[in-house]
Amino acid sequence: MRNYILLITLCFIFSCKSNTKKDNASIDADAGNSNLLIKKFKPLLQGTWVNKTYIDKVAKTRSPLAAVKEADGISSFSINTADMKGDSIIVPVGWDNHDGSDVTLSFKKGKRPSSLIFGAGELCATVDHGDTIITVYYPNNKGQIKTTPFIRANSKEIMQIADGMYRLINKVLIAGTYNLQDSTANSVVMFSIDGKVQGFRGFKNYTINIDLNSDAMDNLDEIGFRNDIKHHASYSFKFDGDTLKLYDTKPNADSSLLILDKLKYKLVKQK
Repeated sequence: MRNYILLITLCFIFSCKSNTKKDNASIDADAGNSNLLIKKFKPLLQGTWVNKTYIDKVAKTRSPLAAVKEADGISSFSINTADMKGDSIIVPVGWDNHDGSDVTLSFKKGKRPSSLIFGAGELCATVDHGDTIITVYYPNNKGQIKTTPFIRANSKEIMQIADGMYRLINKVLIAGTYNLQDSTANSVVMFSIDGKVQGFRGFKNYTINIDLNSDAMDNLDEIGFRNDIKHHASYSFKFDGDTLKLYDTKPNADSSLLILDKLKYKLVKQK
């Protein structure tokens, strides 16, 4: 009987040691996989990333309002690989061109080939002719997976997520040199990619409104000009070929919508 008990005890001890070895091997394998994923993906992910589908639609329609549905879900995010802790990075994310939050990027395999876990979704990175594109697969409010490609806003420089979006909006929509046509004289107006303006009513900065159709009276494309809190102005805008038209606006009867009023300025883009 004693020999039987001794045999059972020895079997139990060896079984525990065997399981411990398996557990340690599993941990080592997971660590190895994470290290391989970090080595593979980390050089590709640095930067501020913007929804490519949305930017392409703005470029095609020349209207952030016409493209607003393409910004649903994740609209932009910034990955700073210097912020990595262990095998993960906290990523600031912009949603719907309106809200912001943080999402954890984990250097662990997702369900799709060559993907990483990105919050409730997944992220993949591909390189095409030297340009990196990140594709994000993320569930919407209905649980449906939305597939969205993202492009860098500015090389590998880390920007505020809103600044990255504005940079590409400015680039595809308005940046360039224009001739301002008015009743007094023609003058040259320059819009830069980084939101600076020269030659227009003494203003120094401009902003294209991209947070549209989310509140009352934000139903028109809008550009705002400013120097400071006291010196500012805003207009609705439309493109007609190479001509940028700026309009005054006024509210409708119940102040739920804006409607176009007088055409104030015409700016013709130089070729």
